[in-house]
Amino acid sequence: MFRFIETIKLADGNYKLIDYHDKRMNATIAHFFNMDCGKSLADFLPDAKKYQQGVYKCRVVYSSDTEGIEITPYFKRKIKRLKIVNLDTCLFLPPGGLFDYSFKYEDRSFINSLLKGLDNTTDILITKNGLITDTSFSNVILFDGKKWITPNAFLLNGVKRRYLLDCGIIEEGMVSVNGLKDFQKISLINSMLEPGDIEIDIKDIIY
Repeated sequence: MFRFIETIKLADGNYKLIDYHDKRMNATIAHFFNMDCGKSLADFLPDAKKYQQGVYKCRVVYSSDTEGIEITPYFKRKIKRLKIVNLDTCLFLPPGGLFDYSFKYEDRSFINSLLKGLDNTTDILITKNGLITDTSFSNVILFDGKKWITPNAFLLNGVKRRYLLDCGIIEEGMVSVNGLKDFQKISLINSMLEPGDIEIDIKDIIY
């Protein structure tokens, strides 16, 4: 049975982007379990008022129903470099020969296998069909000197990505591997990371 996760930012006593997490969770349950449940995370998450100071990571594991909730202090990773990994040339793909991460699966064994041999300050920048997608744990946005662009070839349409697009803070566009030279820097975004929290110079992308 498939299991999925929602990772929710809990900052200064407030859960962030709950409505976006609700939409993704309900869409996932409808797709895999044919259930129109209309769940709201706010109905069963622990009281946020207990976490008035600091930033915490709330991890919800679910299938057709909630299977576990864990809240832990959040510590931002110190990523200094990105190494390009081309899915088209991967020797070891999941069963079936295709990799799909359009849903936020709990099982990340294939993604984790791509990190072997890298130190903890280096993450992967996954490419497919010559296009930039995501890192191992985040969507990305790239700065061209005027605006921030997020690749339209993403693997997972994350909640922070959706939110920033809805707000008009970022734009969506095609970003090729060859086109990386047209950008100055890249920033990692996910439900826990805001734009600018982790920024990497384009020259620090390893080919």
